[in-house]
Amino acid sequence: MLVFSGPAGAAHSTLLGRGPTEFFAPGAAPCVVGLHGFSGTAAELRPLLDRIAAAGFAVDAALLAGHGTNPTDLQKLGFDDWVAGVRDRLRQIANRRGTFVLLGFSLGSLVAMQIASETDRPKGLAGLVVLGNALTLGPFTRQGLAALSRLGSRMPDLYLFKTQSGDVCDRSALASIVTYDRHPLRAAIKTYLAGPRVRGIVGRITCPTLILHGRRDRTCPWQNAVWLADHIGSKDVSVRIFERSGHVLANDFERDDVAVEVCAFLGRLRRAQSEPVDP
Repeated sequence: MLVFSGPAGAAHSTLLGRGPTEFFAPGAAPCVVGLHGFSGTAAELRPLLDRIAAAGFAVDAALLAGHGTNPTDLQKLGFDDWVAGVRDRLRQIANRRGTFVLLGFSLGSLVAMQIASETDRPKGLAGLVVLGNALTLGPFTRQGLAALSRLGSRMPDLYLFKTQSGDVCDRSALASIVTYDRHPLRAAIKTYLAGPRVRGIVGRITCPTLILHGRRDRTCPWQNAVWLADHIGSKDVSVRIFERSGHVLANDFERDDVAVEVCAFLGRLRRAQSEPVDP
C-alpha cells in the first residue's frame, strides 16, 4: 500500500539508515567525483568509494543539492539545479586535481552523463562510470510519474513513504544505506523527465566509459545498460551486468566485483595520464 504525507509531515521526517552522508579522501588524480541517487547520499556508494580511496585515488562525494537535510528542501529543486551544483564542484576539483572521473549512480548517472555530453564543461574529464543508470525507470514507477507529470502546476506538495532505504538483494546492507524516508514527488517527476532528455544527448559523450548494472534492479531496468552501450558516442565502452545485484549495486552481494571493475578502469585511466586528456 502506498502511503503519502504532506509538507507538514515531511518537515519532521528522518533519515533511513545510519552513517556518513558524504565521503572525501586525498589521493592521486584522476579525482573520482561520486554522484549519489535521488533522495540518497554517498552511503549508496560507500563500499565502492572506500575501495577507490584504498587504491590511491582522490575522492569527492559531496551531497547533491537538496539532499541530506530534509525532503522539503529537495522538493523545491530539479535536474538543472543538481547539474549546476556539480558543475561548480568540478571547476574547483579541476583546479586542484587537474583531471577527474565522473562516477554516477541512478540520478547521479543522469547528472554525470549530462555534464559529460557538454562541450563547455570544466576541463579535465578523463572518464565516466555509470551505475544503475536511470535513463528509464521501472514500469510501475514510470507510469505513476508520467500520470502525475500531466498535472503540471496542479501537482500537490506530496511525499511518498519508502518501504526501505534501497533496492538491494542483500538486506544486511540496508542499515548502512542512508536516504530520506520519503520521496518528494514533484522532484521525482523532474528526475523522471530528465531520463528522455539525457537519452537524447548520450551520443555526444566521447570519453572512456564503464557501464555497470544489477540484473535484479527493480528501480531502473538492466536493459538500460545495454541501450546506453549501444547509443553512447564513446568508442571506449565496457559494460557488465551483475547477476545477483539490485539497484544499489555498490552495496549489494557483488559489491567486491563492482569495486574490482571500477578500480581496474581507473587504473587504466591513470596509466594514460601521460597522454593528453580532454584538452
